[in-house]
Amino acid sequence: MKQVYGMMLSSREEQAINLINLLNVNNNELVIFVDKKSEELYQHLTSLFSNDPHIHFIKERIDVGWGDLTTSIATTSLLENSLIYDYDYFTMVSESCLPLYSDKQIKQFLSENKGKEFIDVRFDWTKRSRLHLVHDHPYSIKERKMRNLLATKDVIVDLLFPYLVKTNKQFKSFHVPTTLLWFTISKDCAKYLVDEIKKRELFKKYQNTLIADEHIFAEVLYKSPFYDKLFIKGKRGGALLYCDWYVLNAPKSLTMKDYKRIYNHKIPVLYARKFDLKANKELVNKIYQNRKNEDFKCPYLKENGYKGF
Repeated sequence: MKQVYGMMLSSREEQAINLINLLNVNNNELVIFVDKKSEELYQHLTSLFSNDPHIHFIKERIDVGWGDLTTSIATTSLLENSLIYDYDYFTMVSESCLPLYSDKQIKQFLSENKGKEFIDVRFDWTKRSRLHLVHDHPYSIKERKMRNLLATKDVIVDLLFPYLVKTNKQFKSFHVPTTLLWFTISKDCAKYLVDEIKKRELFKKYQNTLIADEHIFAEVLYKSPFYDKLFIKGKRGGALLYCDWYVLNAPKSLTMKDYKRIYNHKIPVLYARKFDLKANKELVNKIYQNRKNEDFKCPYLKENGYKGF
């Protein structure tokens, strides 16, 4: 079982370095994209790791803005740059993510479930306003802080007053496929996504949308040969990721209060986010220790009685 990690990094240098060291084991390949805004982080990481044969930095960097198309472009770049390597699964992470079990246990789970794609693809009509309404300017810091309120306003405008605002005519349906940016997919699936996005010129289609990364990959996969291979279809939970969607789909930073929930999750989770080393060092260190301890059991392995979901 061979694995590539696609890493999208923008801040929290200590967490980024720790995660790179944590994942750079057993011939894993790490393909790393660093936000163009984070030049100091990029320079430091490349000075530390450029000579490592398993760590590969993407030189074509862009300024990634929250909620706009640049996140989808950066993710697609990671997928495309991964294709030159021989691997079974590609896993997307950021510096706010952590693997919950050892590399051996994660690969054993993936081997036992080989042929499945671990990415959420479901439908949510409330997300239609992200696509149907024209979003032609980047979110400001103030707007990001008010994003839940603004999302509610957009849903209301989209439902009741779309004739008063600019709309994207190609996004009329309420049957809106959505996904999460963080996933584990096969190399064949990664290649299919890259090829289809280019062939169908989807970056152009999604130019004036909001949070395109949660929709562009879902649109491709919904009517694809890979849809029937999803680990879980039609609902959240198929991405092997624990995340506490605190209020109106805004993920919260995890604390020690989340520890039991993370490790007693009914649906298989091999990774979790969001972590903040400065605010919750105890939780981060505990998960580090769990991953290093080969005797720390992963409940989703067949040797521990797991019979599949």
